[in-house]
Amino acid sequence: MNRIVFFTGAGMSRESGLPTFRGDGGLWNQLDVETVADRRSWYCGRRSDCNVRRQAMLDFFNPIRRLILEKEPNEGHHLIAELEKYFQVTIITQNGDDYHERAGSTDVIYLHGEALKNASTANPCSWYDINRVNPDIHIGDKASDGSQLRPYIIYFGENIEQPIWKRAVEATKSADIFVIVGSTMLVFPAADLLKMLPANCKLYIIDPQEVQLPNGCYHKFEHIRLGACEGIKFLAKQLDDMLNDFSNSME
Repeated sequence: MNRIVFFTGAGMSRESGLPTFRGDGGLWNQLDVETVADRRSWYCGRRSDCNVRRQAMLDFFNPIRRLILEKEPNEGHHLIAELEKYFQVTIITQNGDDYHERAGSTDVIYLHGEALKNASTANPCSWYDINRVNPDIHIGDKASDGSQLRPYIIYFGENIEQPIWKRAVEATKSADIFVIVGSTMLVFPAADLLKMLPANCKLYIIDPQEVQLPNGCYHKFEHIRLGACEGIKFLAKQLDDMLNDFSNSME
């Protein structure tokens, strides 16, 4: 069975109603990243304003978590899950929402953490399920080790957990088809994955805008100039034709 690896970014969940972070209208163009999403603002030592800085980060994060719970997977998420009937499908996502799993996908690698989980400040790799009725984190909420709870996401200045990165590398190196949806792939280390694709791997990029590969990557690709849902629908039709051709050749 052919292995398809989808690499999804914020553009994948935009059609579910979530904001994007980079590009036109992205949150990072409107907000100070160092204030709301930088490791140094959370791990602020004995600064007198440490809780104020942490509160600013939570004031940014808590509404996004509530929005994730309020919205639903879009048609693109469901189409990717449907492909598991015919292919071995792995999803590597930069997104923190759970829409791929909610849609039915069973093999999802979260590069940048999961927004619907909490973590310990003392041990960020130790995560806890959230209360989905009251999902907000407050200053003073403690993990089981006694440290302040924080979101189970990768802040700027933090590294992707090695076991997660290893899974992403292994999936990429074994891909027959690699599909990028809603991501510029210009952020490292994620961009390095494209340099690890097998030579015979088919690469598709679904994006309505002009695209470019990161420096050092020269893999040929097919550009599907559509939004996430329409682009995945278009790709699914191509894959369906491919399966029919293979089936006919076996008769």
